[in-house]
Amino acid sequence: MKGKIKWIILAIIAILIVIVAVYVSINEAQLQYDIEEIKEYNYFALTQKSKYGVVDKNGNVIIEPNYTAIQIPNPSKPVFICISDYNEETQSYDTLVFNDKKERLFENYDSVQAIAINTNVEANPYEKSVLSYKKDGKYGLITLEGKEVTKAIYDDITSINSKEGTFLVKNGDYVGVINMKGKVIIKSNYETITSDNYYNEETKNKTAGFIVSKKTDEGFRYGYINYKGQVILDTEYTELERVTQIQNDNKPYFIAFKDGQAGLLRDKKIILNYEYQDIQYHSVNDVFIITRNGMQGAVNKDGTTILNPEYDSILFGGIYLNAVKGDETFIYDTNGNKIETENISLTKTENPNYYIAVDKNEIYTVVDANNNVLIDDNYTYIEYLTDDYFIVAKGSNNGIIDSKGNVVVDLKYTSIFKFNDTNLVQAEITNTKTIELYNIKMQKVASMNNATIKQYEPSSINENKYIMLASATGFEYYDVDGNKLQSQDIFKSNTLFAKKGDNNKWGFVDIEGNVKVEYQYDMVTDFNENGFAGIKLDGKWGVVNQNGEIICEPIYKINWIQPTFLGKYYRVNIWYDNARFSDDES
Repeated sequence: MKGKIKWIILAIIAILIVIVAVYVSINEAQLQYDIEEIKEYNYFALTQKSKYGVVDKNGNVIIEPNYTAIQIPNPSKPVFICISDYNEETQSYDTLVFNDKKERLFENYDSVQAIAINTNVEANPYEKSVLSYKKDGKYGLITLEGKEVTKAIYDDITSINSKEGTFLVKNGDYVGVINMKGKVIIKSNYETITSDNYYNEETKNKTAGFIVSKKTDEGFRYGYINYKGQVILDTEYTELERVTQIQNDNKPYFIAFKDGQAGLLRDKKIILNYEYQDIQYHSVNDVFIITRNGMQGAVNKDGTTILNPEYDSILFGGIYLNAVKGDETFIYDTNGNKIETENISLTKTENPNYYIAVDKNEIYTVVDANNNVLIDDNYTYIEYLTDDYFIVAKGSNNGIIDSKGNVVVDLKYTSIFKFNDTNLVQAEITNTKTIELYNIKMQKVASMNNATIKQYEPSSINENKYIMLASATGFEYYDVDGNKLQSQDIFKSNTLFAKKGDNNKWGFVDIEGNVKVEYQYDMVTDFNENGFAGIKLDGKWGVVNQNGEIICEPIYKINWIQPTFLGKYYRVNIWYDNARFSDDES
């Protein structure tokens, strides 16, 4: 009998283990979600005389512009929310949802809307996978395909700043958090909830946690809940912030205040007690500046003292700490060792052979790892560029020198900087709006007055990154190394290509260079991924298709150097993710 009871107990334990494992697995699965990427833009807002509709990528009108506003939550999918009859007093309006066949969607709900987002990653203004709906005065979530994610049980649903796919839900006076799968991350027990704004390249904003608050008789008290919904810090702090510059998904650092005094925590562990007026993190040197009784000092991430709080101020000079006390400035390294030097700043470069030094007169030099001076010519600014080259300035004049101090690009530019993720240097002269490009050998490869410059990522019509240098009278293409390209080198799937003729007019040629549209225009654009190009004549723009046929005669006054067209419609705003097109004549 005893043996039988033993086996029964073991079986029960095994079942409980399985149940727990299944629960954990389901819970983890509900916490995982993917933010949809928009790989194809099929639909855009159309505006005519302050009314809105929808146009597709071929320039066909899908929804006539008869509405006060249009929401296109995901430009790759045919779901269009049409807003009309807005009442300014009650701030109420009617919404209708259509597909690309002009069929009504979601008719069994009182109101369906796209959920506006605010993120520093994308320009698309809405959640791309889910919509909010209203039923019997309450709100819920549905997918763009109409699948119900949550019942209509919330008083309100809004996005959380910089945390796409996660929503603030309100029940009565309190708020909580759910994700796009409907998983409750935080129950509605708090007065306020905000994202901690944590972000890294691998997990994006998914592992950002939440600063939560509750109101007490003494005022609001703040706490912290991680992205899994686990309470890390109870609501007992008068101020609380996550140190987001420190990249760690699971063991975050916090600067927390109790009774007006600041402390430092890592996860739940107290690194520094609550005895400071302020604590600030300096990411370049991985050091915290502490302030106590009006005096400043420094500690590392473990809370180990680097400098006692006995200085009027602590300033950073590259890898140096400048500790000011009265009229004296003492120089320390980030381990707290005092350094005897005339320099107040020493900055590492990507090349271990070079450091940028700045003296007390704010004159820049280049030194090696042993502090031997390599470049010293009274420069008011020096920045490491690449290989053995440096950007330098004397006053407002900028140029480039090599490691021996030789000038390789004259000091005549208003500004010089490396151009995005390329092997090019962009140099500008402001008064003539001149842009010049130099390659990594510091050879000039391009120059244009009254110019703008833009880099294009690979897309459906171009295989590689390229750069366009453009003015009101012409444009040129370059690869990331500064080699000049022709239209045929970039837009390999196109059949016609922009070309300037000997008469300084523009037209279009085929892949063999045969003229298909005569050189008669003051300016043109190349054909975009939707098969349309702009033609400019007498200060006005029109449109042609890939057959060279005129879709719209030049009737539009557009200030952009290189406008974009869909059929007869031109783009009227900047962000392609939230593009609006129009045929209004200005």
